[in-house]
Amino acid sequence: MAVTPEERSRVELERIAEQQAALRRIATLVAEGVTGDELAAAVTTEIGAFFRSQRANVLRWDGDTLRVIGEWNAEKPNQLETGAVYSFGGDTITARVIETGAPARVNSAADLRTAFGRRRWAELGLQASIGAPLVVGGEIWGVVTASRTGFDDPFPPGAEDQLGDFATLVAQAVVNADVRLETAQLIAEQSALRRIATLVAAGRPQHEVLAAVTSEAGAVFDATSVTLIRWEGVQDEVKVVTAWTDPDSPPVAEGSLYHPNPGSATLAVLETGIATRAREWSPERGTCSVIAAPVIIKGTLLGALTAAQAGEETFPAGAEIRLRSFADLAAQSITNERAQAELRASRARIVSASDETRRRLERNLHDGAQQRLVSVSVALRLATSKLDASPEDARRILEGASEELAHALEELRDLARGLHPALLVERGLAPALEALASRAPLPVTVTNEIAERLPTPVEAALYYVVAEALTNVAKHARASVVSVNASSADGVARVEVADDGVGGASVTTGSGIRGLVDRVEALGGALEVDSAPNAGTRVRAEIPLAGVDADL
Repeated sequence: MAVTPEERSRVELERIAEQQAALRRIATLVAEGVTGDELAAAVTTEIGAFFRSQRANVLRWDGDTLRVIGEWNAEKPNQLETGAVYSFGGDTITARVIETGAPARVNSAADLRTAFGRRRWAELGLQASIGAPLVVGGEIWGVVTASRTGFDDPFPPGAEDQLGDFATLVAQAVVNADVRLETAQLIAEQSALRRIATLVAAGRPQHEVLAAVTSEAGAVFDATSVTLIRWEGVQDEVKVVTAWTDPDSPPVAEGSLYHPNPGSATLAVLETGIATRAREWSPERGTCSVIAAPVIIKGTLLGALTAAQAGEETFPAGAEIRLRSFADLAAQSITNERAQAELRASRARIVSASDETRRRLERNLHDGAQQRLVSVSVALRLATSKLDASPEDARRILEGASEELAHALEELRDLARGLHPALLVERGLAPALEALASRAPLPVTVTNEIAERLPTPVEAALYYVVAEALTNVAKHARASVVSVNASSADGVARVEVADDGVGGASVTTGSGIRGLVDRVEALGGALEVDSAPNAGTRVRAEIPLAGVDADL
């Protein structure tokens, strides 16, 4: 019976309405953000019904294989199962779609060019197939297919392009899911960093912060283990400072040593200071994927934070860069702990120096001026008793007491000059440095480029740096010549004392140098000692002038 144009138009309109209804139902699911499994099941069901097919599939392509993530099959038993993986290749509907990046069709086995394709076609019992690509970010992400097995009719013309409309919605769902996943990961990562930063800001103990760093990083990066390691200097050997492992992995003991293979991410970050990734093997951890980020403190590479995934798992792109944020918080915690330790040690040194200075003053007063003043007091009482009976004797006693008193005053002046040199107060840094050089037991060259007076505490600190350095040269350096250079530029005052002696000095040894470090750092400055063995010693102090109270 012939079909009238009116009936044909009505059928086409119904078909369009049916397609739009199916697409609308899928679009609603996409907008609601259903899971990938739910969407794949709904899409394949809608495709099967709309195209009058017996099978429909959504497949994920990873460049080598195809994995079924959604399937609908009207026949029993199912020949495809969700999760099944197939090798890519041959003349199949999926291969044609992936190779061309466009919708494709196979009307019958006669359309297939290879024996493999025809054999695969017969195994699946197919009679006609159409397919369309899932394109995400300009790249083929997967394929949607519909196949007929129950009759010989091919799909109507343009069906593969209509299938492309369904593929577009699936691709949008994939994008939405990726965005939701990235957003959730970002929120989780920022929340973890905020929790760690709160611990750092609260001054929690270092071991507590580092434990939080490793455990939070383990959760964020879905790692099997996270370790903070330090290279002790032994070839290809690192030491575990702290570690976290998931419950299913063997624990990593703090303080333990392990040996990553050459070329690993662990050694690479310690050698370059750059966050990196690699697959590596070690006897302790076996084969694993590793990302590593440097732990840097005051410009010095202390160690590395590493995260590992066992087996064939790999971290997502850029994970090693994101790990750097966790490594930076670990570095800040270590810096805080060191600063607190240095502050406690500095306070202890200040107290000790104050006590020693007080005791030295007591000894000097007792052994010097105090004894002379006691002698004067005794002489005055004796002279008083002789004034009437023997005035001449009283006069001689008073003359002696006067001389003793003059000596006591001179000793007190010397003592005061030791506390704060009068020459420095009255005439400034340049003459005071020249006076130090003139008293040194070896040649000292002074170069002064400071024309103006500096704040009193800065001048005093620079003076004592030079005085202590020259004292150490005379005692320990066995040098033949010393140079002193003082300058002031860009708001910073500097002094440097260099000798050609035996070297080997250190900031950490000697109470005199440590006291100078405290004095200089109290003004916001820094003191460095460069003293390689047999290469002389260079003591350098820099103090910013801004913010220093001139009358401090």
